[in-house]
Amino acid sequence: MLSNYHTLAYLASSLNSRLSQIAIEQTFTQERGELAMIFDGIDEVLLITLNRDVNILYLQPGFSRATRNSTNVLKACYGQTISSVVIDPSDRVIIFKLVSGYSIHNCFFGAKANVLLANSDGVVIDAFKGAARVAGTKLQQSQPDLVYDLTGLAERILREAALPVSSILKATFPTLGSTLVSEILFRAGLPERVANLSKQEIEELKRSMAEVLQEIRRPQARVYVHPDGVPERFSIIQLCHLGTLREHFFDDVHEAIRFFVSKRRTSEALEQKKRNIVVRLKNHLGKLQKTSTAVEADLQTSNRAEDYGRFGEALLMNLGDVAQGMKTVTLADPDGDITIPLDARLTPVQNAQKYFEKAKRSRAAQEQATTRLGQIRQDLSVTEPLIGELEQINTKEALHKFVREHAVELDRLGLGEKSKGREQLPFRIFTVDGGFEVWVGKSSTNNDLLTMKHAKPNDVWFHARGAGGSHVILKVGSGKGEPGKKAKEQAAGIAAYYSKMKNAKMVPVAMTARKYVRKPKGAPPGTVVIEREKVIFVEPALPDRQ
Repeated sequence: MLSNYHTLAYLASSLNSRLSQIAIEQTFTQERGELAMIFDGIDEVLLITLNRDVNILYLQPGFSRATRNSTNVLKACYGQTISSVVIDPSDRVIIFKLVSGYSIHNCFFGAKANVLLANSDGVVIDAFKGAARVAGTKLQQSQPDLVYDLTGLAERILREAALPVSSILKATFPTLGSTLVSEILFRAGLPERVANLSKQEIEELKRSMAEVLQEIRRPQARVYVHPDGVPERFSIIQLCHLGTLREHFFDDVHEAIRFFVSKRRTSEALEQKKRNIVVRLKNHLGKLQKTSTAVEADLQTSNRAEDYGRFGEALLMNLGDVAQGMKTVTLADPDGDITIPLDARLTPVQNAQKYFEKAKRSRAAQEQATTRLGQIRQDLSVTEPLIGELEQINTKEALHKFVREHAVELDRLGLGEKSKGREQLPFRIFTVDGGFEVWVGKSSTNNDLLTMKHAKPNDVWFHARGAGGSHVILKVGSGKGEPGKKAKEQAAGIAAYYSKMKNAKMVPVAMTARKYVRKPKGAPPGTVVIEREKVIFVEPALPDRQ
């Protein structure tokens, strides 16, 4: 009940005792949806928060104005003295009456919350939000003081017996709000959605409501807190329906609000950060499960190495029965006759060699798929427990500890702090043997950026020899120890893949330390000179993307 009418009335009374006959020095904003008011001779600043989820004002000690991104607002009230602070008789509006006859209306209407500055005729002359839209409009006349007519309430309950009593209470007394309605029903021993009350139940409801109204006249600020320290509710009376929570009392209502708002923001920030990691982990888990299913299916259906080998052997053993120009041939085999598709353009021996090559490639693909499936299963075994552990975290310290202790696993899954830095880089990023990172340029200009700005002198530089293509950098130091032969061959394969020789079987790739690569003055983007190099031949290929 932070912006409940009765809370605001309590605040208005408190501010009246502190701010009467005090002059306003400045009003400004430096946070979205928040107005700050500085007073002459008072160290505390009044913060007025008008966000959709938080509508409140409170005094904040030790607050300083930022040197940048701070904007003056409501300038016409500068230097004006507050004569009194009052609550609107029937609405959630705290009014600062000024000696000049002007008035500041702090309207706490949820998403429509605003601060209006009006002249002595009640005409709006400025506003914190949408000043151009509301300037010149007349303030609405206040309604008569609200009277809690319990007899009239009882008559309405009998008259509208089929309606839930909670709805009747809110409609009859809008200033109560949901929290106080829940408290009244709880003290009366009635369920939230109860209807068709007996006369005895109505009397109990009237007694309960009278008790709550009596306590409102003697407010004391308090915050109800969960065992983990997360605040649940601010209140100015005892909330028996929150009896399982710890009740934290405050002598000063502003201190209570500061405590509640600060802790709530911290809790929400924690939940948001935790939710972000959980969502990313669950998305990653879904992708892993989908990929695992696909790879398992491929392993079941794509292993043709044995068939291709049989075809090749059968062709070599029966060369006399096969002739160039044939499209198929049926040959005897120990396991039964087999029909072999042929390339009519090739000789029988060439067809056999073709099948032996296909068998070799199929076995290699099978091995790669098996290795990849093992990695996927390992990632699955890591990801699922991480999600379970993370969902149990409820403190900032525990979350920081989780991120710190699981930094290696999170980064390997592409979810750690190191990965966040990589995501901001404008290059393709791969991981090769040994955990080393490989960065790949995306264009001529991007190649220059990669080689001349982001690569270190001892990083290994790759480029397809004699063909256009991407600059590729193997980041020394991104893995353990020095990059091995396999890591360098994988990086060279990436350079071949991102070149105009991508479809060749073998590609010559130049390899050298970045310190031996220079850019001639005035050379076009992507053009460099290599002072020394080693050329290796590799197949164009990409490792599994990390």
